[in-house]
Amino acid sequence: MFKRQFISKIFAFLVGLGCIYIAYEYNSKSNTILNGSIYGTYWTLNSTEYVSDKHSTNIKNILNRIDYIASNYKEDSEVAIVNNAPLNTFINISEELHYLIELSTELNTLTNGAYDITLGKISAKNGFSPNFGKDLIIKNDINNKKYDINSFNLIKYQNFWFDLSSLAKGYAVQEIHNYLQENNFKNYLIDIGGEIIANGLNQGNPWIIGIQDPQLSSNNIILSISNKNLPFLSIATSGEYRNFKYVDGILLTHTINPSTNKSINNKLKSVSVVSTVSADIADAYATALNVMGLSSAMDFADKNEIAALFIVDRDGSEKIIKSKKWYDLKL
Repeated sequence: MFKRQFISKIFAFLVGLGCIYIAYEYNSKSNTILNGSIYGTYWTLNSTEYVSDKHSTNIKNILNRIDYIASNYKEDSEVAIVNNAPLNTFINISEELHYLIELSTELNTLTNGAYDITLGKISAKNGFSPNFGKDLIIKNDINNKKYDINSFNLIKYQNFWFDLSSLAKGYAVQEIHNYLQENNFKNYLIDIGGEIIANGLNQGNPWIIGIQDPQLSSNNIILSISNKNLPFLSIATSGEYRNFKYVDGILLTHTINPSTNKSINNKLKSVSVVSTVSADIADAYATALNVMGLSSAMDFADKNEIAALFIVDRDGSEKIIKSKKWYDLKL
């Protein structure tokens, strides 16, 4: 009798150890995934570490905060208020909006005008953002300055609208990354509408990121990269394959060429940029390179050591072309 009870206890103990081991193995292999909708697209956080309700709430607050700073779709967003402010009057702006406009100003100079966030009225006129019933007449003088920014004050000299859509998602990804770093998270992937940061590892393996085939309406992957050689990687893609329309038989795309104020028209199907610095830089550069067209974009990318991948339309078929820096990173 005693022997039978002893054996039963040993068996129960071993079963208990087995359950603990199974639970440990399950938790070590399962990730926390948060997701939702924002900025007219999706957002996802995939973390190998547990993300508490407190952190989840704070991440959603970051997303909403940036929405109320940079959204083209909210009449009460900070950028919308600035857009409708009177000319030749100093406007006090937030630290974050100051950062976004200051960065964009620097990139406008660096790209010789290819990156331009002052084309919001044209985008609205083409139907890619709301006009809120406002005047869309464009009276910009290309020979004179459009605005000045000094400390946290901005003054507009011309009646344009800022459009931060080429930067806001990348900035939001970067801000979530900064928050996770400050709270000691090590391994995660953040994705907001295809603007991505991969940090650390996914259960001991590198994160795998797929670049979409722009030729197809489905989510087919034309190429995959990983952060196996980089602890931190951000990637952004710019392309017209999902955001275009035909008006009276004329193709309108959401990206505007600042030199013509018209939709871009070149052989580029998409441009992906990898940055080891920040997601907002990758986001902005992807747009600028898309505007430039292949030849100028390749020269610019190589000169400025930008890791860029171009998918080009060559007589109905696709060709992948990579900058020197893309090869250097061994993606």
